[in-house]
Amino acid sequence: MKETTFENTLRLTRAYDLIRKDLHHGLGHAYMVISPDDDTVAEFFTLIAATVFCTTQTACMECAECHKVLTDNHPDVFTVNEGGEKIKVQEIKDLVASVFIKSLSGRKIYFVHRADLMTADAQNKLLKTLEEPPAGVTIFLGVANEAGLLDTVKSRCRHIYLDVFDRKTVFDALTGLGCDPEAAGIAAACCEGQLGKARRIAMSADYKQYYSEALTLLENLHRSPDVLKVEGSPSLAKNTADFLRILTVVVRDMMTAKEGRQLFFDRTLSARVNALQEKYSLRALALIIEKINEAQEKLFYGVPSLAVTDSLLFSVLEVRHKWQ
Repeated sequence: MKETTFENTLRLTRAYDLIRKDLHHGLGHAYMVISPDDDTVAEFFTLIAATVFCTTQTACMECAECHKVLTDNHPDVFTVNEGGEKIKVQEIKDLVASVFIKSLSGRKIYFVHRADLMTADAQNKLLKTLEEPPAGVTIFLGVANEAGLLDTVKSRCRHIYLDVFDRKTVFDALTGLGCDPEAAGIAAACCEGQLGKARRIAMSADYKQYYSEALTLLENLHRSPDVLKVEGSPSLAKNTADFLRILTVVVRDMMTAKEGRQLFFDRTLSARVNALQEKYSLRALALIIEKINEAQEKLFYGVPSLAVTDSLLFSVLEVRHKWQ
């Protein structure tokens, strides 16, 4: 069964609206659907297929045609590289050969996942089909990184950018799935506007723990002797790089609260963030993010994590007191 977890959210996107308008006037022959969120691209492809073949063209998800799409049994819907692996020439040769086989419905839809992982030879093999496919054939390329595609491939496709979702939309989508508000709020803050990533974060206990420990670290960091206490945070010691990414999110949330904008957390977590931001100026918070970025760069170049975290925590103290 194909997933349609975020179906209602995807129906409201500009990307889906563009596809529906094209379907009304005549679907094009080739599209690039661009997003780093592979999971959501896969769901978007399912929604497109259901819309194209639905008896009412509304993706009702109840008619026989929609049921075929959802159960992966529609004879005129073809999927390539659903696992997101590197795509070889033979797979594209098979696709090209199959487009000339007559469809049962008068229309055929191909979905190529992570098309940016095609080898150069595979992309060149697809060029002519992208430019002049048989009547009734449409090819959708899912693309996480546009730089991975040849210009000749990109020029033959209509570019559709999947929406980057705001925090409220992500929070509402997750709570609509039954996620508890605290997990949904943390996921919405950490997911970079990607629904698939948000769902994975909401289901992970690590992120919730990291966020809470990052808050605790800043709550308990007042003077130089405190550095030795807070650097013993279990999550900081376990995975310094991931912890610093979450620490950045926490500081940005403090900036959000200081600017009077809404935090999508439960009451307890919102109260903690609001109380903490009172101890820092907006300037100090901006500088702390710069210091975290510098710490992440040091980790990347192999500086020992303990030295990195020591330096960062002392820098946070310095910035906090200098820019109160």
